[in-house]
Formats: sequence, C-alpha cells, structure tokens
Amino acid sequence: MKVLEAEAARPMNARGGLYVLIEGTQEEIYKGTSDRLAVETANRLGWKGDGQATIGIPTREGVDLYTRAYWFHEKR
Repeated sequence: MKVLEAEAARPMNARGGLYVLIEGTQEEIYKGTSDRLAVETANRLGWKGDGQATIGIPTREGVDLYTRAYWFHEKR
C-alpha cells in the first residue's frame, strides 16, 4: 500500500483541505488499513487526522481500481 498524493488543495467545487490518495490491495482498501495510513499521513503533515474528513473513491482516468481518496478539512 502506498500514498500516491498528499497535498493541500482548494478546488473550486469543494471545501478543500489536505487531499490524500492511497492505492493498495482490495483487502487494504476495504478493511481499514488505508484509513489508518491516511490518518497517520494527515497527522504527520500537520492536519487533524481525527477531525472532519471526507472519504471517496476517485473517478479520475488512469487511477487504479483499489484506491481511496481522503480529504482532511481541519489543520492543527
């Protein structure tokens, strides 16, 4: 499992915050391992991993089937 992207962004049609994109196996993505990695990444980059967050499945072209996108909306 790996973090493909982790950057602060403010898109025009969303709240913005820290965007974390994680790719892994089916089990890692759907059994919670990716959730823990996303929270650890957010905490390490100065965002509240236990604060408000949004989780989704990215629909961008070229993104692998087993990926998960996380938005963390609160800074520490």
